[in-house]
Amino acid sequence: MLRAFRFIVELFTQRHGVVAFVFFLMLGFLMRQAPNFVRENIVSTALGSVFYPAQMVISSINSFRSVVSENEQLKEENARLRQETYYASEALQELARLHTLVRFDDKWDFPIVTSRVVGHNPGRFLTTLVINRGTNHGVKENMPVFSMKGLVGKVTKASYTHSRVQLLVDPNLKLSVIEKKSRIVGFLESVDGRMLTAMIPTHAGVKEGDTLVTSGLGGIFPKGIPVGTVKAVRKADLDVMRSMDVVPFQEFAALEEVFVMEKEPEWIIQELLDE
Repeated sequence: MLRAFRFIVELFTQRHGVVAFVFFLMLGFLMRQAPNFVRENIVSTALGSVFYPAQMVISSINSFRSVVSENEQLKEENARLRQETYYASEALQELARLHTLVRFDDKWDFPIVTSRVVGHNPGRFLTTLVINRGTNHGVKENMPVFSMKGLVGKVTKASYTHSRVQLLVDPNLKLSVIEKKSRIVGFLESVDGRMLTAMIPTHAGVKEGDTLVTSGLGGIFPKGIPVGTVKAVRKADLDVMRSMDVVPFQEFAALEEVFVMEKEPEWIIQELLDE
């Protein structure tokens, strides 16, 4: 059909008028003599040759629109599947954390309140958190706060539904610790709100890689909560002591859930120490 169309176009463009006249005259004569079904075939063939290019253009446009529409649908489906995969992954991680919490809760003699971190302090360094549990859930001031990795800090203010937690890296928090192997007691603090520093007697023989846990002294934190590992040991001002950098087990900026231990401070011990 395309060749016939080109042939007809060439007849007119090359100004072969006589040839074109004879061609159409013979065509008309043949159509008069031909049966009806032959005439219909000739007419349909001629019309198909004339409109074939237009039909191709229209078909190409429709095909392009169909591809574009299908592409948009595939993009939407891909985005939806990505979102569902993300939510499924988050749900699995949440399930793993809760499963670990069930086993972790049995290690202590005090009830545990599970809470979610809902805010950070706006300062330059992260020293406090806000959790979504308060006095309505049994949370009170000076209760220990920890995670599955280790000690986080303590509650410093409790409202009805929320509480503020003072982190271990807060310079105002002083902590009594014990080296896990030697069982020698020392104390730990943060000077700059980022790094932890411990002071332990020299005869303890503490070295890099050793573990520090809470000593249980002071009446607030129970004994045995992991605190961190010793990163470096150096001489202190006094020969009988060693100063050491400590890396906490807990990544404070990555906290999502924490546990509040419903252990009220042993004020009798504290009062005796103050006398």
